[in-house]
Amino acid sequence: MAQQSEAQVRGLSIGVVVPTGALGGLTPIAFVVSGDPVRAVLSSVLLAGLLVVYWKIVVGHIAGTGPGPRAGRTFALFAVVVYGSFPLLGLAWAYTPLIVGAAALLLLRFRLAVAVLTVVAVAEVPLTLALGEPSRAAALQAGAAVLVASVVAAGIVHYARFIRELRELRAVLAEMAVDEDRVRMAGELHDLLGQTLASIRLKTEVALALFDRDPVRAMDEIEATILIASEAREEIGDVVAARRSLDLGAELSAAVALIELTGARCDLRLGITEIDEVTGDALAWIVREAATNVVRHSTARTCVIELDDKDGQIHLLIANDGARRVNRGDGSGLISLTQRVDRLGGDLRAEETGTDGFELRVWLPAVHDQERVITVDSRSAG
Repeated sequence: MAQQSEAQVRGLSIGVVVPTGALGGLTPIAFVVSGDPVRAVLSSVLLAGLLVVYWKIVVGHIAGTGPGPRAGRTFALFAVVVYGSFPLLGLAWAYTPLIVGAAALLLLRFRLAVAVLTVVAVAEVPLTLALGEPSRAAALQAGAAVLVASVVAAGIVHYARFIRELRELRAVLAEMAVDEDRVRMAGELHDLLGQTLASIRLKTEVALALFDRDPVRAMDEIEATILIASEAREEIGDVVAARRSLDLGAELSAAVALIELTGARCDLRLGITEIDEVTGDALAWIVREAATNVVRHSTARTCVIELDDKDGQIHLLIANDGARRVNRGDGSGLISLTQRVDRLGGDLRAEETGTDGFELRVWLPAVHDQERVITVDSRSAG
C-alpha cells in the first residue's frame, strides 16, 4: 500500500509540475528567438532551480505531509529569486511571479496567502509598466493573468491531492470488502461455538454433580453432551460447506464491483449461459481469488474478465494492467487454485504480459450432465 501511494504521489506531481515547467520554458525560448543566448541560459538556470524547489513543495502537499517548519523561508527564496531577477531579465520575466503566488497558496496560512497573492497581482501592474510595457491595459492584463494562473496552479495541486486521497480511500474500501466475508464467517463460527461450548460445559458440570448420587442420570447427561458435540460438528460443517459452494454469477458480479471500487474499469464478457455446477463452483473460487489479487497486488486501470466455451472446454480469462512485483511466497492462493483445477482435469496458467500486465487463464472440461447444469446470470454479473 505504501509503495502504491508513493507511486501515485510521484505520478500526480509529475502531472502538475511538467505543465508549469513547460509554461516557464517560454521565457528562455523568447530570449533564444530574440538572439540573446546569455539571458536564455540565465533564465533557464533560474527556472530549473525554482522548479526543483517547487517540485518538493508539490510532492509534500500531494502526499499530505504539509509545508514543514521552513515554509516561510522557502517562500522568501521564491520571492527573492523571482523579483531579484527582473533587472537582468526584463519584461520577458514578467509572468514568472505566478510561481510566487502559487507558492504562497501552498506554503502559507490561508489568510496570509490571500494577502500575499493580492500584493503579487497588484504589484504586477506597475512592475510591467516600469519594465517597458507601454500599454496600461496590457499591464492590467498581466496582473490579472498572474492572479488567475497562481490560483489555477495551486488549485491543480489541491485537486491532485484529493485524487490521491480518493484513490487511497478506494483501496481501503476494497480491502475491507475482501475481508468482509471472512469476518462474517468468523462471526458465525464464534456464535455457534460459543453457544455449543456453554451447553457442553453446563451438561458436563451436571453430569459430574450427579455421578455419585445418580449414575444413570449422569450417563444421560454425558450422552446429551456427546449429542450436542455431534450436532455442533454438523452445523460447523454446514457453515463451511455453504462458504465452499459459491455462485459463479454472484462472484462475477462481486468481482466487477470490487475491482471498480478501486477506480479501475472492469470489462465483463460472457459467452456462455449454462455451466456444470462443479465447474461453476471451481470457477467462482478462481474469480474471487483473482479479484482479490487484482485489488491487493496491482494498480490496475483496466481489467477484463472473459468466460466462454472453446473447443469443448470452458475458458476463463482474467487480465489486468498495473501488476506489481510480489514475492514468490505470496502465491499460496494461486497454488490452491491450481490444485483445484488439476483435480477437475483442467489447466491453469498465470503469467506476466508486457511491461506491467498480468493474466490468468483457466481451461476446464465442459461436463454435459443436464442434471447438474446451472445458469450463469449475465445480468446479475454485469
